[in-house]
Amino acid sequence: MLTPEEARAIVLEHIQVLGPERVSLLDADGRVLASDILANRDNPPYDNSAMDGYAVRHQDVAQASGDAPVALVVVEDIPAGTVPQKQVGPGQTSRIMTGAPVPAGADTIVPVEDTRGEGQRIEVLEAEEPGEHIRHAGEDMRAGQPILSAGTECGPGELAVLSAVQRSFVSVYRRPRIAILSTGDELVEIEETPSEGQIVNSNTTALAAFCHAHGAEPIMLPIARDDEAAIRATIKSALKADFAVSSGGVSVGEYDFVKKVLDDLGAETIFWRVAMKPGKPLVFCTVDGIPYFGLPGNPVASMMSFLQFVRPAIRKASGYPAADWPLPEARAQIEHPVDNDGGRRQYMRATLSYRDGQLLASPAKSQGSHMISSMIGANGFVVLEPKQQAAAGDTVAVQIVGPIF
Repeated sequence: MLTPEEARAIVLEHIQVLGPERVSLLDADGRVLASDILANRDNPPYDNSAMDGYAVRHQDVAQASGDAPVALVVVEDIPAGTVPQKQVGPGQTSRIMTGAPVPAGADTIVPVEDTRGEGQRIEVLEAEEPGEHIRHAGEDMRAGQPILSAGTECGPGELAVLSAVQRSFVSVYRRPRIAILSTGDELVEIEETPSEGQIVNSNTTALAAFCHAHGAEPIMLPIARDDEAAIRATIKSALKADFAVSSGGVSVGEYDFVKKVLDDLGAETIFWRVAMKPGKPLVFCTVDGIPYFGLPGNPVASMMSFLQFVRPAIRKASGYPAADWPLPEARAQIEHPVDNDGGRRQYMRATLSYRDGQLLASPAKSQGSHMISSMIGANGFVVLEPKQQAAAGDTVAVQIVGPIF
């Protein structure tokens, strides 16, 4: 069997970055830029005041103090959004609001709290450093300067910058559309009442949620019964998407038809089975050039396989840099003993948290691949190599799935 790293590398060799599309600014949230963004002008576009106060010549107020205030004549009021009309000369000042352009002749802003008086005459009570409280033109961005590069994920900060440079539409990589299907006579849809021997289909919902969380658009298909014709029809429909992901039917049981149907459709099987627990039965193939992931049917195994292999494929297809394809990894102190007595790498659902600056991992008590509840609150996985043991307090490898508090 392939190691998870070998299997992931093979998957990624068969994934292409999807083409760009032009979207509105708010629709770019969470998307990856497909082209570099340059500043269209200086920001700030002009020298402006960082404080409400008075624009002065520093040489006039350099010796000012509470015991020896410096009197100045106010020649103009400059609210934000207006253009100064007068130059500040010797013994003069202009009253200025935050964000307003600094008038000619002035080189320093004195905050209003460091003055007294009102009307056309004020006194400066404290000297400022030369140039104090002035935001200089272009100190944030210069016209023509690259400010965001292709491959950058757009979040609130990036959207703010795009707004500042007047990019109401941007080019981003297209999100992959992923068809999701579950197979099995034992499954019923959420709104149906299970008969004896049947269970509710949770896999399609879970995999669709993971698609949303990691940047893909899910297409949820109906359950495909354990019948070759039904599975063939559903798989053909799934192949209209960028990727197809099924759960169940890829093991070696008498009614596990997915792999057979894929072979009949001319699929090029790249690999089958990975040395990991949970998630050993995994088919990866291409059908008419479309990547197809046949995930195991057990709920946790299905989710684990998705995160280890489909998520990296989503990230690559969406234009993320290579470092962002796999799940983030770290080292954590484990809170109670764990043991992997098998011959495959084990991924244990865990809660990761910080305490006194130390990353801690608390594995779920139940690790069976059918235990859906073990995913509640699981924001990470403890990664154990074959035959690895760890005592409480030991440091272990972890993968990070969600926010850590």
